[in-house]
Amino acid sequence: MSSRGITSAPVLLKSLSRRRASEEAHEQLRSKILSGELPAGTRLFEATYARDLGISQSTLREALARLAHEGLVLSVPRRGTYVASLPIDTINHLYQLRERVEPLAMRLAMGKLAQADIEYLEHQLAQLSSRTATDRVEADMAFHARLYDLSGFPPLQGLWPQMEFLTRKFLSTSRRLISREKIKQNHRAIMEALTERNESALDDAILDHMRQTSVLLSGRDGPAERRSARADQVSTSSASRHKASPRLVIAPPLRNRRHK
Repeated sequence: MSSRGITSAPVLLKSLSRRRASEEAHEQLRSKILSGELPAGTRLFEATYARDLGISQSTLREALARLAHEGLVLSVPRRGTYVASLPIDTINHLYQLRERVEPLAMRLAMGKLAQADIEYLEHQLAQLSSRTATDRVEADMAFHARLYDLSGFPPLQGLWPQMEFLTRKFLSTSRRLISREKIKQNHRAIMEALTERNESALDDAILDHMRQTSVLLSGRDGPAERRSARADQVSTSSASRHKASPRLVIAPPLRNRRHK
């Protein structure tokens, strides 16, 4: 760890079994990145993470390669692997895409809503009031995932998982920027339009929901907002100078526990 680096709060990871080590490493690191526990710019030191997870560096590299394919980490030759940030253009394009496909997905879902679906969606709406940011994000994603699934259209059903991880990553870094009350209002309006079978109101509610992010991003005009935007798009060279990998706190690797 560089003497100039800062130490983040400990990140708790579970030790891994050997059989699915690469998959489990990918799942754990992906979860920590999407939750914000491993923030953008964090360097993922292969030797440190492999040792603490109780796996080989080659196994860890397989997990990192999957994360890189998903756009969650960036590998820089001779510099290392870093948690990727989301450029403003990526966020804008994400919500522009959702603005176009979500009305179709929800219109298709509208005609298939059963009472069990309504109860499930209402439960997720209630969870949006949770004091825990992770629970709110999970509820938000579950709400939309159910509606894409109900569309019954495979291309839409396959598209949501790709948009979900980008949306999760954005939400994990913008908790203080987006009004919790506004999010609840957006989803309540969508829910009411769905249950009333009102396509016009549904389109308006979805548009308002998606445009909220565009307004947020376009409103970053003040000095503080410009500093925040620059921080969000921190270069990997700056990250290597100023941000050290969070200290890991995990259970003893499986190979050590066998001898106890």
